[in-house]
Amino acid sequence: MHVTIRKHPLKVTAVFALTVSLSIASLGSVDIAHAAEARAADASPLRDHLKAKKQAIVAQQALDAASTHLHAHVIAEGRSGVRRLRIGDKEQFQWLSDSPRNGAGFNLAPGSWESLVAMLSSAVADEYVVQAALKDIPLDSLDVVFTSIPQRKSATLTYPNNLSYEAYIQSPVSDAKLEELKVAVHANSSVIDLVTQPHQVSPLTIEYVQTPAQRVPNSQPGLRDFITEDQVPVTKGTLKPSQTKSVSTEPRTLIAHTRVEPNTGLRQTWLGRDNYFQALHDSATNLLGRGLAPTVEENLLGVVTTCPTHIFEIQAAARGVLLDKLELTADADLSPRFGRNVTSPARYGYITYKVKVESPNSAADIGGLAKAVEETCPLYNLVKDAQKLEGKIVHHAYVAEAQ
Repeated sequence: MHVTIRKHPLKVTAVFALTVSLSIASLGSVDIAHAAEARAADASPLRDHLKAKKQAIVAQQALDAASTHLHAHVIAEGRSGVRRLRIGDKEQFQWLSDSPRNGAGFNLAPGSWESLVAMLSSAVADEYVVQAALKDIPLDSLDVVFTSIPQRKSATLTYPNNLSYEAYIQSPVSDAKLEELKVAVHANSSVIDLVTQPHQVSPLTIEYVQTPAQRVPNSQPGLRDFITEDQVPVTKGTLKPSQTKSVSTEPRTLIAHTRVEPNTGLRQTWLGRDNYFQALHDSATNLLGRGLAPTVEENLLGVVTTCPTHIFEIQAAARGVLLDKLELTADADLSPRFGRNVTSPARYGYITYKVKVESPNSAADIGGLAKAVEETCPLYNLVKDAQKLEGKIVHHAYVAEAQ
């Protein structure tokens, strides 16, 4: 009996010890699994890119910085009227701007308004990447959906307004931390500043060459033929009877969706609800850019130059002014973003526009045409005016249904 009583607690102790041992082993497995997940998250592609981005920014902050000169060159292409934009320090990148079929275009590319919203979407995404890198805020995915509803500003002027976006951010930080990130984005983005604050732009300086009233016989159709095409839309009050049904007066929502590629930071943007057109933007080479695409800052300057080019075509059709050649250039200096001599966020400086026109019409006709463009061009005036922009953080990964 004594022996039986003595063995029983030993057996219980053995069983208890085994249970505790298994429990400790189980807890250890859970801790190891959590640690593995944490290590995997820390090594996510976008987090790695943000760390590399910060190193590049820190390197730039130790150097003296100078302003960046931005240049855009737009040509109205002959019989089609398509606006061909070349951007970059060597005009190495190209962007097309076209109109829909009911606007005398071929729908080969997005219009200036759609392009503007795409630029804003990409710029917002870029600034979230930069500010997250500076603040050591880990991001695992980042998508921006930008929208605008055009608004009539006067009897002859309408342009994209009611600017807003949703930033879909997958991150382990708190909502409050992401709101701090949003404040930093709005305070530092040169593109947001360009559309939310009034900026100075030059008058349209004209270089005019008069061409013969009669073209060389059997010459190829050109811009003059596009201007006189019956379907070219003209300003309100001068529409031809056949055009009144094809020009919508209802505001349409403009939309663009930008996704940040996690391994490279490249930003791919889809334009419109049908994602019919796409844009790609890279960073500057000193901020991990690879020179694969233009920066959004230079592309935006180009887009606000394609718009007056288009309005030149529309106003020429309205006024019966023939055009044989139309080229616009825009130049601006962008103050440095980072550097030991930098004391304020990067900002666009004075934007200058120059126009080359060849036409059989008089110099007075061309001068009146330029004045009409200044008064009615949507993006020319949007840059001059102040707009409101609202942003919202959505604290989870983007899914198509959320749009």
